[in-house]
Amino acid sequence: MKKIIGLFLLGTLFVSAQESSPFDNKKNEFRVDVLSAIAYGKLSFSYERFLGKDFSVGVNTNFSNSQKIEDDFNDGFRNNLPKYEINPYVRYALSKSKSRYYFAEIFASANGGDFKEIIRDTDSNGNGFYTIKKSKYTDFGLGGSLGYKMYFKESWALEFLVGFGSNLTKREQSPDVISRVGINLGYRF
Repeated sequence: MKKIIGLFLLGTLFVSAQESSPFDNKKNEFRVDVLSAIAYGKLSFSYERFLGKDFSVGVNTNFSNSQKIEDDFNDGFRNNLPKYEINPYVRYALSKSKSRYYFAEIFASANGGDFKEIIRDTDSNGNGFYTIKKSKYTDFGLGGSLGYKMYFKESWALEFLVGFGSNLTKREQSPDVISRVGINLGYRF
């Protein structure tokens, strides 16, 4: 009987030692998207809260200040100029490792910016002419992403993310496709 109790206690200690991880006490993470900053002139910050073994929730904010995109908008090559985007998301870890894993994500997007269109108008003599009308747009969209995250020294994160979605309400003014593509550097605490 003593051997059975001893084996039970030893087994319990072994299982609890295997389940504990340095990540168990680190539930928060901040990240910066390096790819968006370099390639698109976009500032992108993320906060993620880990809820359990496989799930996490977070929010990503983007602020665009790209001179090339603004020049394309002003020169008539595009009719919308995205300025900001806020993306709340839910993630599920597809791998069992806590230090390196693949994940799937579902996100929402509240986004806005400038929109311009060419309007045909007439003067008091009935002559037609065209003018450019600029306005603001705001839209809401949904999408999904896949990614891979790895940790170094149990705190520093490197994340690769690719995802796409679609705006839902003002598609004639807002971009049709919402993209979430990035290489993020972060810190988990």
